[in-house]
Amino acid sequence: MKHVCIWAFAAAMLLSGLAPTAAFAAAAPPADYDLPSGHFYTQTNGAASDPSAGYSVTDEGGIQMWSEFQRLGGVAALGYPVSRRFQANGFIEQTFQKNILQWQPDQQKALPVNVMDLLHDAGADGVLQADSQIPPPSGAPADAGKSWQQVQQAHLKLLDFPNAGFKTAYNSVPDPLATFGLPTSAITDEGASYTIRLQRTAMQLWKSDQPWAKANTVTLVNAGDLAKQHGLVPAGAMQPESGRITTGAAARTPWSGWWWPSLDGGNGPHLFDAGGPLAKYDAYVRALGQPDPHTRQWELDHFQFNDAKLDWAGKCNGWAVSALAEPEPTKPQTVNGITFSVADQKALLADYYFADPAAFLVGRKETGGVKAADFQRTILDYVGNQHQGLVINAFTGADQVASFAVYRFQATYLPDPADANKTHVRMTIWAADYHVDPNFVGLKNWPDNHLKTYTYFIFGDRANPSGGEWEGDSVAGTFAHPENLWSPDLAPADRNKFGALTSPNLDYSVIQKILKGA
Repeated sequence: MKHVCIWAFAAAMLLSGLAPTAAFAAAAPPADYDLPSGHFYTQTNGAASDPSAGYSVTDEGGIQMWSEFQRLGGVAALGYPVSRRFQANGFIEQTFQKNILQWQPDQQKALPVNVMDLLHDAGADGVLQADSQIPPPSGAPADAGKSWQQVQQAHLKLLDFPNAGFKTAYNSVPDPLATFGLPTSAITDEGASYTIRLQRTAMQLWKSDQPWAKANTVTLVNAGDLAKQHGLVPAGAMQPESGRITTGAAARTPWSGWWWPSLDGGNGPHLFDAGGPLAKYDAYVRALGQPDPHTRQWELDHFQFNDAKLDWAGKCNGWAVSALAEPEPTKPQTVNGITFSVADQKALLADYYFADPAAFLVGRKETGGVKAADFQRTILDYVGNQHQGLVINAFTGADQVASFAVYRFQATYLPDPADANKTHVRMTIWAADYHVDPNFVGLKNWPDNHLKTYTYFIFGDRANPSGGEWEGDSVAGTFAHPENLWSPDLAPADRNKFGALTSPNLDYSVIQKILKGA
């Protein structure tokens, strides 16, 4: 079985020992985004030097903090996360602006912690009163000797107030006791507000309009933030995590075009067809009063195949390079009485750029294709840092190779639970496809609108990993992982460097006249 789609740079495989080394500068990811088993938030990363840093809330390791966070009301009820997971009092906990959630393995639930009670035990009442106008817990009602029902009734009576705002706020959630705990202080006048302390938070009823609340509105204090301030959260847990997403894009978005097969038969239009792109090119040059360049005959002599052993051959890599290098032809052009369709114009570009070798290439078919660590490094460097598109050669594991133009990526990272030096990666790439009508205008992503995602793990630094392996569906199978990635060498002196690939009489300046309708 033979193919020709990558002949243009086959000899450049010798370059595959090179590797990009420039530092990676990621495009800004969204403020928060989904993870495979949770969500990542950057809104509370404080003064972190990396704006993409933040805190993840996940179900990783069988601790379903993300599911429980959503069940308990999510950001609206608990605020954003302000810590990583940490261990305290024999439990796994995570702090949010409004409270701390504690994972209860026997119940398979996360429950809010009695933060205000813990702050009382830590001796913080005086500071809370002075700095946050939160009263200390009162000595009454006395709970000794009372049934649980009597204790609840006595504490809930502390909510009584001429303004019903406290009772309304307390009863606004499905399970007030689980959310807020019991009131532990009388309602006190704190100047700007009336305030009542509860086991898990404090409520403030504002007397006048505030920047954060209207008059007669009840708000909750950020009990989780208070827990951080007063030493209830380990310092290490408060440090933001590295961002879980890296994004990047090339400066130019490519376009889709036809792959111009070299096989005779009914597999679509060819460069060498009578009345096709090269025939029109030859006619145009003759109309300019110049000698016939015979580009169609050259193509027939070099790239017309009818060998039964050759089941796939075309110029998809020439199209991919042209889509990265040139503006898209979008309308027919008529020059000297000859009309070049969109397909004709794209065909001339694909044929011209078919002669360009690889300036950089990583990956070898003989060794199973590009390695996971090299794939990670190359995508982040070229597309992310240099904002340069790449050609990706996807292969079926056999000889057939298909070239596509990569212009954007998003990498999602999942730390390995057992190895701190190991990171699992889901790399989604945006790549222009050539499976379109020859006169198609625009961009069709490969393989479809769901894009292409590769999965693998790496060791060490994300931008320059020390090693890694493909995993999941990217290990083996059709288009499992790429054969190689490469960047074209557009220097005119290097064209046809590794053999006769494009007619030497196909003149770039003439093609440009056709594209411009000159």
